[in-house]
Amino acid sequence: MNQDPPPIPDQPESFSSEEETTTENPQSESTGRTSGVDFDGFAKSVQDALETGKKDAKKLFDDNLPKVKEEVSKGAHDVAYAFAFATAFTGALIREVAPDSLVDGLRDGASAGQRAAEEAVRKRHEEKTPGPEASDNDVGSVPV
Repeated sequence: MNQDPPPIPDQPESFSSEEETTTENPQSESTGRTSGVDFDGFAKSVQDALETGKKDAKKLFDDNLPKVKEEVSKGAHDVAYAFAFATAFTGALIREVAPDSLVDGLRDGASAGQRAAEEAVRKRHEEKTPGPEASDNDVGSVPV
């Protein structure tokens, strides 16, 4: 029942002997060197591989773009939610814990800031929108 392993050949079967591989290589007319490599076939294989990779990458990108957009949208929502929550929570906590004078100061400051922002927006809008032509009588007059 003892089986001997098959004998190991001197050379692997995938290699051929020198006699079989020696062939005459044509000389390249431009360089005078011998070439045993089919560069046209190699170039075609590389070109085919690049084309296939390009098609696969484009398909993968097109398939996953909607998923990426959705995840970015969810991320923006979560950031906005966290900011709004933190702001509202802090404001409510300050109102309950802080003395009335601090709460009144925050409220007055917020109102004044809102009015200033509205005024700045109004002035900027007026600068962009050309008004009626000024007459000679209005030169030097100050609007009230």
